Amino acid sequence: MYRILTEEKNVEQVKAALVGLGLDFTLYRARGSWHGQEENSLAIELDNISRNLAESTARAIKSINEQEAVLLQEFPVISKLI
Repeated sequence: MYRILTEEKNVEQVKAALVGLGLDFTLYRARGSWHGQEENSLAIELDNISRNLAESTARAIKSINEQEAVLLQEFPVISKLI
């Protein structure tokens, strides 16, 4: 599973990009900090995708939000739809 952490802005464009890439996702709104400055944040979870696709998705979100960086986390999990 991958998680992308980004600033909460351009949310509709971010969601449209995720849908456009054919990704299923879970989006959480949160409160975070970047360089000591508090901000509203988004946590986007993606499962059953390649690292390459996760990285290109993070780059797309970084571009949409015109950010210096977004955080991409990788978690080893086993997922099963029931």
